[in-house]
Amino acid sequence: MAYVNLYNEKKRKHFEEKQQLKQAFNQTLLQSQLEIKEETLRHVSAEIHDNLGQLASLIKINLNTIEYDDKEKAQLKLEATRELMRNLITDLKSLSLSLNSDRVAHLGLCKSIETEVVRLNRTGLFIAEFVKPEEEPPIDPDQAVILFRMVQEVLNNCIKHSDAREIRIGMQVVEGKLMLSIRDNGKGFALSENTFSEGQGLLNLRTRAKLIHGTISISSTPGEGTSIIIEKSM
Repeated sequence: MAYVNLYNEKKRKHFEEKQQLKQAFNQTLLQSQLEIKEETLRHVSAEIHDNLGQLASLIKINLNTIEYDDKEKAQLKLEATRELMRNLITDLKSLSLSLNSDRVAHLGLCKSIETEVVRLNRTGLFIAEFVKPEEEPPIDPDQAVILFRMVQEVLNNCIKHSDAREIRIGMQVVEGKLMLSIRDNGKGFALSENTFSEGQGLLNLRTRAKLIHGTISISSTPGEGTSIIIEKSM
């Protein structure tokens, strides 16, 4: 009888632990989705102010300064204006896609990361690249959202704190494991046993990695940049 009671107690505790992990995962997924939306809205605001507004202003200036008496000059300015309009339409479509609340699930993890790399390069402040497999690894859409948010968080920390000029993101599958690496050539920092406990952002990364049954490792040296690797079983 005692063995039966002990077995039932262990079974109950295991069930409760599974439920707690499931609840924690769902909460983290929701938080990640909200954070991605906030990042997207900040990006949209900046794009409207810095890019779309500038294109619209140039189109207006071109149209207001066409010299109709000189057909050759007028034709050149009209063609330049058409090109600006094409750029404006392309950028508007890109923004429209980024506003899709399920865009990570829709685009996939690779395309979502590529979008971030394009944003970094368009600033002119960074040289960023993304090296990925020919075929995107099959990743659960909910886990892809959390992985993407982890990549965003690493990139944001890099932008704000590293003074880096070059950022390299890599994705590969090695022995049944998905490996995501983010490396920069910034100023780096001194690692210690308390690295995760001292930085809330780093603690969030480790917590999220654990919820998707993954791991995260950091390698950094002052003056020699930082390397962060996220691993999870496929």
